[in-house]
Amino acid sequence: MSTNQITHLNNQPFIPLLYAKAVLNSILKTATNTWSTRPFTQQYSVSGQSIDSNNLQRYIQCCRYRNTDYVPVTYPFVMAFPLLMKLMTSAQFPISVLGLIHYKNTITQHSPINKSAIVTIICSVSNDNTADKGRFIETHIDIFVDGQLMWECTSTFLQKSRLKQTKQHSEDSENSPSHKDLLDSPAMETISALKFSHFDALKYAYISKDTNPIHLHYIPAKLMGFKSTIMHGMLAKARVLAQLETFIDIQHISIDVQFKSAIFLPAQVCLNVALSPQNNSFNLTNANNRVTHLSGVIYPLLNKTN
Repeated sequence: MSTNQITHLNNQPFIPLLYAKAVLNSILKTATNTWSTRPFTQQYSVSGQSIDSNNLQRYIQCCRYRNTDYVPVTYPFVMAFPLLMKLMTSAQFPISVLGLIHYKNTITQHSPINKSAIVTIICSVSNDNTADKGRFIETHIDIFVDGQLMWECTSTFLQKSRLKQTKQHSEDSENSPSHKDLLDSPAMETISALKFSHFDALKYAYISKDTNPIHLHYIPAKLMGFKSTIMHGMLAKARVLAQLETFIDIQHISIDVQFKSAIFLPAQVCLNVALSPQNNSFNLTNANNRVTHLSGVIYPLLNKTN
């Protein structure tokens, strides 16, 4: 991708304006059927960004991470979120950001990011394809410190081809082969129960700036096809990693997560893990292990630079 397709911003975008733009774009472009059909090649970057220590501390407390000299491995996603929203609400973005489902998320941290670091963030679209479930858009985030790539993330978002009932989505997750394989694994054991409340969702929305209405109130959640307010998938992922800090190094890792079934609030879910030197598998299930909310694998990085 050529450098003249990168738009360099002086500051992080203002999130409320981006949400307003998302709503307006969705209404106008859907009504006039003018969504772009050309390949999306735009990138956005912002440099010289310091880390907001107050917001970081709120994030650590919300996700229940340990307090160290480095930012938690999932926090850079929060740092990059305004720029990601800028990308996904740009005029050339091919689909509406409203109603998108965060389907998968992969984070690789090459080296821990110090709390005092000054970072450069770059966001782009890395893939766009259509399958039976709908249209998948992959976004990619790179974070650099002093020219060195420290952290990267690929998020896959799904625009469903047709609206499905939440109950059916849960049943599909329950009966999926990957879910059955995880539950049948003899090494998988439940190590804790995680509780999520409506207040947790409100706190995380304030900290992360992800104020998607489906996380804030049951009415917009129902309008989007869910039976109630749902938990942020990235908060669930962060809470898993915070729990695993006791057992493994979570600073030098690559972590791949698939979000399978919504966590309806309030909720209590079981964290099940299988730890090994090669990789660490986990999932979040409901109390009777019949619904998998998310599943993932953590791979340790062999070449540690810090």
